[in-house]
Amino acid sequence: MTPLGHVGSCDPRATTARTRLRTRSTDNWPVLCFLGPAAVLTNGLLRPLELRPKVLALLVRLALCGGTQDRDVLADLLFPDAANPRESLRWHLSQLRARLPLQIEADRRTIALTAQTDVARFRLGAERILRYGLEDAATILALYRGDLCTGLRVTASADFHNWLYVEEDELRRIFRRATVANARTALAEGRPGEVIASVRRLTQVDPYLEDGHVLLIEALDAAGQNDEARHAYDRYQRILRKELHAQPREELARRYESGAPAGHGLPLDELVPLGTITMHLVDWSGEPPPVVGIHGSAGQAYSLTALGERLAPDVRFVAVDLRGHGFSDKPPSGYGIQEHVGDLLQVIDALALEKPILLGHSIGGAIATFAAQAAGDRIGGLVLFDAVVGDRRFVEKASFVVEEFGASLEHRFADFDEYQAHWGIEPDDSAWRRWLERSKRMELVPLPDGTLRPRSLRDALAMEWTSVARADALAHVTVPVLVVYADAPWYTAPYLDEATVQAQLTAARNSRMYIAHGQNHAEILRRPNDGLVRALKAFVVDVKTAATLPVSWRR
Repeated sequence: MTPLGHVGSCDPRATTARTRLRTRSTDNWPVLCFLGPAAVLTNGLLRPLELRPKVLALLVRLALCGGTQDRDVLADLLFPDAANPRESLRWHLSQLRARLPLQIEADRRTIALTAQTDVARFRLGAERILRYGLEDAATILALYRGDLCTGLRVTASADFHNWLYVEEDELRRIFRRATVANARTALAEGRPGEVIASVRRLTQVDPYLEDGHVLLIEALDAAGQNDEARHAYDRYQRILRKELHAQPREELARRYESGAPAGHGLPLDELVPLGTITMHLVDWSGEPPPVVGIHGSAGQAYSLTALGERLAPDVRFVAVDLRGHGFSDKPPSGYGIQEHVGDLLQVIDALALEKPILLGHSIGGAIATFAAQAAGDRIGGLVLFDAVVGDRRFVEKASFVVEEFGASLEHRFADFDEYQAHWGIEPDDSAWRRWLERSKRMELVPLPDGTLRPRSLRDALAMEWTSVARADALAHVTVPVLVVYADAPWYTAPYLDEATVQAQLTAARNSRMYIAHGQNHAEILRRPNDGLVRALKAFVVDVKTAATLPVSWRR
């Protein structure tokens, strides 16, 4: 698999900079529109781009990456199964030239395309909305007619599909942030009508984002469109109750239904801008000190749903998507321990979390340990949740999950039912079904061709494992440590052996252990039993109590 920083990606900042430089020279050329079904804007008229799928894929790659691109790289990226990839590239390039009046420069080694795109205009406009707020925000947001290249069906290399997904993922995240920020400002200033179209589109693009539905209902209500507001509420409550197994927000339910909803609502879902990336988190409200949950291999924040639901409201639980995973940014590189630790420390600062407890499952335990070492007395405790913390031999042995789960991250599924069947459908009478189904729905993202895939990146997972296979940091952690050990076989044996667990207990200066008898590595995350939940809550209480004692009284 090609590293993210090479074939599989291009830097949007560089693309934006190039767009600024070349806008004047292309003012009279058509604008290529890739947000939604591919189209071209000429003299104010938008018409579909009727191109062969591979020709369109070539155009999208050239237009969005910009600059000079290597012919061999493009040929292997788009035509890996062709008998002569370069010849296939040459033919498709000729088709592109024949169909569109574009500035294409090519020689035997390289190809370069100069073109205006709605993507570049949208990026620049959304950046201004987020920084300053804009009076013409509705015009900028209207550029997002839909997800990137909606309807594009093409057979190409895994690298191309990963690149296209990363581009789509980033644009969707930008659209969400800009739309929500603009809608909140407009509603506060009494301009609801200006945001209805963009917020409605957000609920179509991201139907599981509760904030989008709430903002749409509020905007329609404030604009006096009462019937439309009720229809929007009906759609919102159906999605929550039938697909996410949660209740609508109480203030809305009381407005549109007779009485308060019976049951729990969804946790807070937020995108938090950090220094170089935007990080996604899910926040279950509860009492301090907060627990910050870090998922394991191929996971994401919603993988920790069962823990969050069982700990709240007694304990605040904040689950994060590591970079390259879930809804967080997926940069071309930077998936080592140092970057993950930096992100976690920034999240703690951004949320003003006081003495949080870090909880890491599997490889997330290794990341949590290094973060605890770096944070020092800024955190209150550490929970190693069947964690990859041990000597190099153990870490390398445990890394089989990169192959086992890495391949599944690039698998495409026709629909949600196929994805559920792939992992096993929970029985109807299972107490965990509602949380597991919600987690699975949040794990998937729609692709341009209508299929679904997991949100996380295989290459990010592989780079993380390479980074953690080095000296252990647990001996340098000074805060209390809870070691959770799942003793049931996962595949053929428990994920941790007893020697590794004992080594963790010995290395930590102030440690205790909880054995999850009869549960395996995955079950403690998806189905945490009563004893485990009690042990976690007791550890949080002890950490909180210890923090209030004089230093001389602490263990």
